[in-house]
Amino acid sequence: MSFDPNQLLNNPASLLTLQGQAAKRPAAEAAPEPVPPPPYDRTMYENAYGRLGLLRIANVVDLGCGPGNFTGVMVSRRQKPEVYLGVDMSHNSIRIAKAAYPGWNFIYGDFLSPGVRQQYERYEGFLLLNMMDVMEDELAFLDTVPSQKPVLFSMPRFPKEGSLRYYDDMTALRDRYSNHLSIKSVGRLSLAQGQSYSMVVGVRW
Repeated sequence: MSFDPNQLLNNPASLLTLQGQAAKRPAAEAAPEPVPPPPYDRTMYENAYGRLGLLRIANVVDLGCGPGNFTGVMVSRRQKPEVYLGVDMSHNSIRIAKAAYPGWNFIYGDFLSPGVRQQYERYEGFLLLNMMDVMEDELAFLDTVPSQKPVLFSMPRFPKEGSLRYYDDMTALRDRYSNHLSIKSVGRLSLAQGQSYSMVVGVRW
């Protein structure tokens, strides 16, 4: 029969005592229950999964992975953890993601820093959902992407709270990024809330 430490916590009479000591060891606090990811609209993440499939890449790094929204799609499609890495600079988001998807790969850190970059540069595809519009200098980041690596990112087509930029005109969007990426496709995505995004696939020169 396997040992269950909770049996000790639930049965005070069975708590171990140190030889020669009258006081009992205090019971350890129970571990907090894992916090599930908050509800979210899967439309963007499903769309991104399909676009990545068209690129025929073997693995992907999810930069700004949050609580694992895209990971949930990977799990539902029966992908293996070794084809994915999630990176986020929020301790809480990484904690939620690790609890929700045990065995999947997540790291905490700023993906713009050289140390973190070294851990994900080997991945074949770069996914940035809800990230390129909030980065102060997203063009400088694109210049750090290894040559010939595909990048898939979303860009709002409406003035979104917290965003630094948006493009409701696809020509203007192409003009901004075509000097940094070879743009392969720009598709329009509408969410259930009526919000519209551009889904951009490009390859680093």
